[in-house]
Parts: sequence; structure tokens; C-alpha cells
Amino acid sequence: MKKTILFFVLCFVIATCSLLAQTNSIKVSSTGKVGINLANPTYQLDISGTVRMASGSYSILYSGASFYPNAGSIDCGASGYYWFRLYATTAFFTNQPVIMSDEKFKINVTNLPLMKDKLKLLRPVSYNLKTDAKEIKTDPSVSNFQYGFIAQELQQIFPEMVTEREDGVLGVRYTELIPVLVQAIKEQQEEIDALNKRITELEKSSK
Repeated sequence: MKKTILFFVLCFVIATCSLLAQTNSIKVSSTGKVGINLANPTYQLDISGTVRMASGSYSILYSGASFYPNAGSIDCGASGYYWFRLYATTAFFTNQPVIMSDEKFKINVTNLPLMKDKLKLLRPVSYNLKTDAKEIKTDPSVSNFQYGFIAQELQQIFPEMVTEREDGVLGVRYTELIPVLVQAIKEQQEEIDALNKRITELEKSSK
């Protein structure tokens, strides 16, 4: 009796595995790669179709060409677990991006030197992004006309604002121009105040 039961169990397992192999719903290759809805998986886990990851009332969905939160407000990373780099073509934000600027993260804090003369050396430009550059994936909904600086030129004046990628491509940290601009405006205002003071004194002496 036990042998008969064992025989039927084995037949059921073989039939189930055969059915899965035929429908390609789950496929495990000889090298240990698992495919779902794929007959020949090429990765350790290779899935064709919509993917959902859920935890409690939160879920993330990958469908079509989009990867997005399906339910609940979901974070990408956490305060104790930062992504190191993010490569993207276009970013849309509802709120202003926040740059961590707490004093506890900073050492060797010093006032900026005179900046007005250095700003005169900058060459602000307008340009169009190349649409055939392999590094750039253009978004047809966004104009490729932009304002900015040429990184190689800015590097000659403010090298600390320019970052070099591992493949040699240069990028600019534009937010670092803000304190430089503020410093230049303060210098200019000091000159204006000094001129106004001198004019006032000249007017008084001429009376």
C-alpha cells in the first residue's frame, strides 16, 4: 500500500514539473538561474511581466517601463541607509530638493574671500544638449535648451565645483555657486554703501 501511495506521489510530482516546464511559468536552469514566465533565464532571477513587492500596506510595482510605489508613501533609501550615487536624465520634484547642510557635518569652516572679481571671469552660456550622445537619454517632453556653464571653463576658476565621473565626463555642482553669488553681492553692496556715504559727505561739504 505504501509503495502504491509513493508511486502516485512521484507521478504527481513528475506531472507537475512537466506542466511547469511546458507553460514556462517557473524554470530553473542547470546553472541555477530561475526564470518566471521565461524558458531560458539569463540572470539568477529573471522575470517577464509585472512585478510587485509588498510589505504590509506598502507595495512597489514594476510594470511596463515604470517602477513606482503602488500603495502607501514609500521612501527610496533612509536616513541611515543612503544611496551612494544616482544617475538620471530628468528629475521632477514636488518639493524643493534638500541638501544636507548641518554644521555637525562640517569642519574647517571659513568665510569666503573676495569673489566679485572671480565672478567676472565666468562665462554664462545657453546651449542645446546633443540628442545623439550615448550618455544622454533625452526626454521628448522636456526642452533640451538650457542655461549654464561649460564644466572645463568653470574648472579653471572654481575647480572645487567640478566633479569628474569615472569615465572622465565632467559635471558641475551648481548649488555651490549660491554662496559665491551671495558673497559677491555683499561686496558690491559694501561698495555702493561706501559710494553713497562719500556722496553724502560731498553734498554736506558743498553747502
